[in-house]
Amino acid sequence: MHVVFSTFFAYGFLFGFFSLRTEKRPTDISSIDLFLNSPYLLLSLCGLALIFMSIVRIMTRSGDNGIMMAVGGNRQGVVLLQTVELWIIHGIGFLFSLILSVFIPIGKSELVSPMDYLVSLVSEAILIGGVSALIAYLYTLVDPYRSIRRGK
Repeated sequence: MHVVFSTFFAYGFLFGFFSLRTEKRPTDISSIDLFLNSPYLLLSLCGLALIFMSIVRIMTRSGDNGIMMAVGGNRQGVVLLQTVELWIIHGIGFLFSLILSVFIPIGKSELVSPMDYLVSLVSEAILIGGVSALIAYLYTLVDPYRSIRRGK
């Protein structure tokens, strides 16, 4: 289920970067049209959704973090494991969004650039990696046995 939602929001993220690059007219911040036709709003909402999905995924694994810390795991290993897991899950979702963009194009085919895909992938990886590393690190600071009890 996580991959399905990741695919949906990665497609929105990709469409947001395409819209941001192809937007020709300047936007006025005080105008209501900014909120109706804005790629910034789409990027913000998709980015926040990806962040929320990462936070929820880490929080549901707090019992596993507690077990790893209780048996002698180090913080860097736990944080790296959680971050790599989220990169894999969201990477699969991003690949599915690329396949989806073939069947449902994100714009006119002559305007689509490979840089849209690359910038979207890199920014998603940085966003997911930064948030998941921070949240996973904060969860390693919790008492491992309390974390295990809460994870039951």
